[in-house]
Amino acid sequence: MFHLQTRVANQSGSSVLFALTAMLLLGLLGCGLIMLGSIELSMATNYRDGIAALYLAEAGAKRALVELHYNPGWKPSNPYYEGSGSYSLKITDGSPVTIEAIGTVHRSVRKVVLKVTIISEAGSPVSSITINSWNYH
Repeated sequence: MFHLQTRVANQSGSSVLFALTAMLLLGLLGCGLIMLGSIELSMATNYRDGIAALYLAEAGAKRALVELHYNPGWKPSNPYYEGSGSYSLKITDGSPVTIEAIGTVHRSVRKVVLKVTIISEAGSPVSSITINSWNYH
């Protein structure tokens, strides 16, 4: 019993407990920083893909305008692949004509909806296309 009391009294071995506790805290801090870094990377990737999907949707809408200018009866053949993404088009006839362009990159999807008025005479090319609205969804 005397041997145990002298060890407790002079605190022999307490530095090992302190070192283990410090290593545990530093390990937890490192794990937290790794998780934070992976979350930041995921957020940046999602933002980049969202912007790319929006650009693809805009490109699709502009392509539809050009195709309709040269051929008012043009119908899209979906999807169109560009780089790491794609876009698809839907054209609804009416007055005004509705153009929906959906851009997709990985899991990000963006949509652009245009309402346009196409002015042409029967048997002649399109004289003008007026964009009534251009909305992002």
